[in-house]
Amino acid sequence: MWSRSSTGVATMEAKNVEFQKYQIHKLVFQRQEKAEILVADKGENLEVSSMIKTTPDNKNARVELTTVYHGKREELYLELWGYFTLTTKLERNEITDYLGLNGVALLLPYARSIISMVSVLDGKDALLMPTVDVLGLLKSTETFENNQKT
Repeated sequence: MWSRSSTGVATMEAKNVEFQKYQIHKLVFQRQEKAEILVADKGENLEVSSMIKTTPDNKNARVELTTVYHGKREELYLELWGYFTLTTKLERNEITDYLGLNGVALLLPYARSIISMVSVLDGKDALLMPTVDVLGLLKSTETFENNQKT
């Protein structure tokens, strides 16, 4: 469950995890003209993955959300990082389980907005990221790296 603290910081009350900020780490957008399309029947493909890193003392964590979209004429690569403070002592597996689901779910709306906004800047139709099954994503792609600094 999320709430707002008096300072405006979103907090996951059940685990005492505070979301500090998000940051665009890398963004690449490319749109091809029709004449440059090599494969005429190239379908759309969206890949979303995540990685969770913690400081050695488990007091801070970073969720790294990577989104790759391959469309008929456009490609987009986005690395969005979310920074969290852990206000109570949690084991690494608790951090990974909790942020893998809730941290990713928190970052996805930001990713959707960034993708839509960037793609419409060239005056073409906006790319709309479909709804993502975060629980399914967590089960299939989450990676945890021990003792990595954020």
